[in-house]
Amino acid sequence: MPTSVTAQIRDIPVEVFAGNRAFAHQMYLTKYTDSTSRFGYFGYLRYETPYSDRLKSSFLGQSIFFYDVAKGVSLGGGGYITGAGFMPQLAVAYGRNIGDLSLMIFGSFEPVKPPNSEIFALVSYSPPLNKSGSWKLFAQLIGSYNFNYKNNLEYNFANQYLRLGLSYKDWQFGLATDLVQENPVGLLPTNTGLFLRRLL
Repeated sequence: MPTSVTAQIRDIPVEVFAGNRAFAHQMYLTKYTDSTSRFGYFGYLRYETPYSDRLKSSFLGQSIFFYDVAKGVSLGGGGYITGAGFMPQLAVAYGRNIGDLSLMIFGSFEPVKPPNSEIFALVSYSPPLNKSGSWKLFAQLIGSYNFNYKNNLEYNFANQYLRLGLSYKDWQFGLATDLVQENPVGLLPTNTGLFLRRLL
């Protein structure tokens, strides 16, 4: 979301994932109004459908409009929509590149009764494997932790999406594991398989 990570995530990663339990699709983007603007937009879209019961498919669409207040730091507002409805969010974000490692993390406040908060992190590591840099290692974690203030900060839900593979020019592919926890049932069945991603 902040300007310091724009160079790493200026492309739009569009991914399909065939796992042992379900098929999933996700994409995200960061976009500024122009090359010198501090105003921008972060969007995240995810859809998953189990093979055994398509009626249990899940959808998440998140949109946050933000303003860079300092180097690597942004303030924003927006929300996300799921099958349960719309949830507004106020967010503060931090992003940084350290060599081949890029980090974006934001904390958000959800002004509902009782109020919730969420911590969202996107960490990618992609060092080159050859001199031209056309082949790279690709490792990524997308994680979130949504919790409620009334219930002693116990989570409402938590997700970890792990990717490990190779990157060739605008393509990324390899192994993937999705972990999802929901309160009060705990860890849901893990979804493990192969992913293919294209940078648009």
